[in-house]
Amino acid sequence: MVFEERLKHYEKEAKSFTKTYNILGALRLIVFILAAFFTYAIWKLGLIPIYSICFAISYVAFIILVVYHRNISDKLQYAKGMIGINKDYIDRTNGKWVNFKDCGEEFIDRKHPYSFDLDIVGDKSLFQLINTTNTFIGRERLSKSLLNPDFDTEIIKKRQDAIKELSSKLEFCQSIENSAYRDREKLQNPRFLFKYGSEKKEITNKGFIKKILYILPIITVPISLALILFKGTLGFKLAFLIIAIQLLIWAMGLNKINQSFYEVSKFKSGFDGYYNLLKLIENEEFKSELLKDLKEKLFETGNESLKGMKDLNKIMNKINLRFNTFFMLPLNGIFLWDYQCIFALESWNKKYGSNIEMWLSLIGELESLISFSVLMHINDNVTMCEINDKSLKVKAVNLGHPLINSSIRVCNDFSMDDEIFVITGSNMSGKTTFLRTIGINLVLAYNGAPVCAKEMVASKVQIYTSMRISDDLKNGVSTFYAELIRIKQIIDYSNKNSKMIFLIDEIFRGTNSVDRITGAKNVLANLNKLGAIGLITTHDLELCALETNNRIKNFHFAENYNENKILFDYKLKNGRSTSTNAKYLMKMVGINILEE
Repeated sequence: MVFEERLKHYEKEAKSFTKTYNILGALRLIVFILAAFFTYAIWKLGLIPIYSICFAISYVAFIILVVYHRNISDKLQYAKGMIGINKDYIDRTNGKWVNFKDCGEEFIDRKHPYSFDLDIVGDKSLFQLINTTNTFIGRERLSKSLLNPDFDTEIIKKRQDAIKELSSKLEFCQSIENSAYRDREKLQNPRFLFKYGSEKKEITNKGFIKKILYILPIITVPISLALILFKGTLGFKLAFLIIAIQLLIWAMGLNKINQSFYEVSKFKSGFDGYYNLLKLIENEEFKSELLKDLKEKLFETGNESLKGMKDLNKIMNKINLRFNTFFMLPLNGIFLWDYQCIFALESWNKKYGSNIEMWLSLIGELESLISFSVLMHINDNVTMCEINDKSLKVKAVNLGHPLINSSIRVCNDFSMDDEIFVITGSNMSGKTTFLRTIGINLVLAYNGAPVCAKEMVASKVQIYTSMRISDDLKNGVSTFYAELIRIKQIIDYSNKNSKMIFLIDEIFRGTNSVDRITGAKNVLANLNKLGAIGLITTHDLELCALETNNRIKNFHFAENYNENKILFDYKLKNGRSTSTNAKYLMKMVGINILEE
């Protein structure tokens, strides 16, 4: 497997870099001690030639070792990051991905048309399986795509091409993930930065005051140095007076200064992380239209994102010095540091501020697309869905559930063309999983992502589900009433737009058999009349009588029995179910059958 090979490669590199790192660390210490010794010798004995030469060599050697040591450290951290990433990919193939910490729990919405029932976000979800995003915007983009896919056929086709291309760029995809993960804690919510970039506020709108504050240190610093060089008491007093005046000027504007720094100070770091991501994107060549367009927007003339991020990072590093109590007064007394930082920030904002949201959004969009490409990296039996705009159809060959491990996944052929399927079958035979298989693959299809099938064709239809229905004791809502509300939402949407597919599991399980059958027949009659397509599972074989209608068809799942064991094949079959297994299941768990 490619991930195991990559894991071994980076483990070997990490071992080599660790050895080199430790050797360089020891050499640094030795050279530092030698440099300290020769410094002391020169201080005690004077500029003796041999000591002076050794002094110079030791300091140069120390600087070289520091740079090289840092370079090896970066390579070691990269290798360690790649080890973790490839272990995650292996876990995606063996089913251990369910232990990944980030499952997108905050995106759960029980009122959403399908996400809760289809395991799109939350524990053991599609988000948890494919998510490789590490920036705040990237996670948002991925969840938004999963919960609200774009139904534009052209956009879906462009996304398909982009995801296909990314699936052939495993090194690039993992490098993006690795780089973003290393700076994950820094890449926090940038919404306030977007707001700052759009407001264009200035600490003063009076040009002459700004010029004075900008130029003043350029004049006062050399004057102060000259006065100090006189070594007289008067010189020191005058220099101190100049510094005191500048501190007073700084103190008079401190409220405005603090207001100016308030928003950006929340984002003290992280720009170097975005800079590293941009460098990776800049160095990669793309062929698909969507990725080429994304790259062009990031690096087109007049919108130099790399330079903008680099400049902003430098400014933020200078701003960060003001938060050090030891440096704050001297820097502002000598250089009016805060004003210089604010002027630099205002200048940056005028040039790049309106682009910052676009830059970070494009990086997030790329992360989201990379996440969808994960399915092609970890699965052989996936394909791109053909989007059909002409009729209401969903057809697939070897359709399987992407969250079920390939070693135990059972696939089905499926063909629905302007129809409603009533699916019967005994307990645990696979009815509910089949509904979820259709739904989750449609979500992937509308995102331009690979579907878990050999072939698939689908119309663009809104997905509505009714599966995980529960009561609400706090608000006095029973299971049956909660399901009625959900079914009403499905019918209401179908009344507005017949281009929808409904997936209803065990309809009206929360009421008696007579009411359940009556209710189910009426729901199917309504949805059939409105022209919706969909699937409904039930234990009530009476609903199979509705097949006389041209649009309603019967299908079922069955089981076999062997040596008091129930065997399921999880294969969809034509017609209604002819078996039940409640008694066998009761015996399996140790409940005696006293009445037949």
